[in-house]
Amino acid sequence: MSIINPILPIQIEVLAKSGYGHYTLLINNKKIQTKSMIELEVGVQYLVELYNDSGSIIEFKNLYKKPSLSFFEQGLSLITGLLEEGIDFKKFILHNLIECKDKQKYQILKEMLFASFENVYHIPFVFENKAALLQMKKDKFLEIYLFFGVFGPLKIFIKENEILIKTPFFKVQKFLSEHLKIQVLQDTNVKPLFEFKKLFNFKG
Repeated sequence: MSIINPILPIQIEVLAKSGYGHYTLLINNKKIQTKSMIELEVGVQYLVELYNDSGSIIEFKNLYKKPSLSFFEQGLSLITGLLEEGIDFKKFILHNLIECKDKQKYQILKEMLFASFENVYHIPFVFENKAALLQMKKDKFLEIYLFFGVFGPLKIFIKENEILIKTPFFKVQKFLSEHLKIQVLQDTNVKPLFEFKKLFNFKG
């Protein structure tokens, strides 16, 4: 069995479902018809490791639903200010909410505020012109959830001088283990520290 991408997972988008377990996927700008024993959601993007045998059969491994990511230009400067200058996170959010006149930015700030109520720093940012996400929570140790296009989701645990990284993908685990002098484990249960859910659904 050969690996289609020997280093990283790739992004797929589910375009349509036709019959039980049959799907049309968009992979590398190409439409592909395939069958999946795993229920996929139409219109949703996933990260996945793709393998194929000597024939034309493609096998999916370690499917990960891509979280909703926001394009927040202020994100990187906010992260820098938070880590290097110790700025007041909630004060930053509230000030910008009051001044905000853009609907999309208002939604981003609102999600950041809700996350702060759960003691989570939720900061969307832009990396190489693509939306990414950083979440941090400090308890007995620092727990970080990081999602960006190159590696997908990473869970990072920092306690004193010890660092542990978890990824749902075997390829990423292998790549990072070869290039970093810290422990990297594969864990298919990597989840965000916070997910925004609409509390009310009013219908007219």
